[in-house]
Amino acid sequence: MNIMSRYIHISDTKGRDAEVVFTSKTKKPKVKFVTSKGEEVNTVRVLKGGVQNSFEGMTKVHGDGEAIAQAMLSGDPEIDLQLTGRFIQGSSRVYIDSYLKPVSRITKKEVVYAPDGSVKEERVPKELLANILSEIALKPGKLFPKKDMFNKLVFAKKYQLHHINGLTFDFLFEMAKELHDKESLMMIGGGAKGNEPLVFQDGGKTYRAFLEGRVKGNSYLLLLHLSNLELKSI
Repeated sequence: MNIMSRYIHISDTKGRDAEVVFTSKTKKPKVKFVTSKGEEVNTVRVLKGGVQNSFEGMTKVHGDGEAIAQAMLSGDPEIDLQLTGRFIQGSSRVYIDSYLKPVSRITKKEVVYAPDGSVKEERVPKELLANILSEIALKPGKLFPKKDMFNKLVFAKKYQLHHINGLTFDFLFEMAKELHDKESLMMIGGGAKGNEPLVFQDGGKTYRAFLEGRVKGNSYLLLLHLSNLELKSI
């Protein structure tokens, strides 16, 4: 199990705050692919081809889809014998124009869609700064019945909060017990008023965050559920 941990600054309903660790756990798949000899196989990244081998690239040379199909019957324009199949060790994102040439200056545009799929707004995206470890601790908000929230929101990510000493154990245990007893999720927000969405890295996405607590004996589980999509009827 791979574990990556980071710190988050959070406060409780009593006004106490602390910096604790949160982790994202990735479970290894239970099903493995093996060869006919029983040897485990590995996943590698290989190059499919250059820009000229893509459908967009072939349209620049051959024309429409029918012409491309004829070219593929008589040859292999989708394959570059010098590049196709080479192993890739690393890659970087490159933006290209309509002529498939790299560009150095771009203007980003954020498109906001309505529930029916139509474009609601086009705007310049805001460059947001991370707020999970700022001087102002993330603040607790409203409580929502747990059984209702899982039918209203799509949770994109989930993190687990961990204590780093005895004091933060008591701190997180009490938070988990309160939520466990009330069978509720608690909204967590950033900013002075605690009404701002969470941003985990500079320039990253915004998420609405909800804490879920579970307690068994002297053990606790405190989960941070993140959502950026609400379920609505059309």
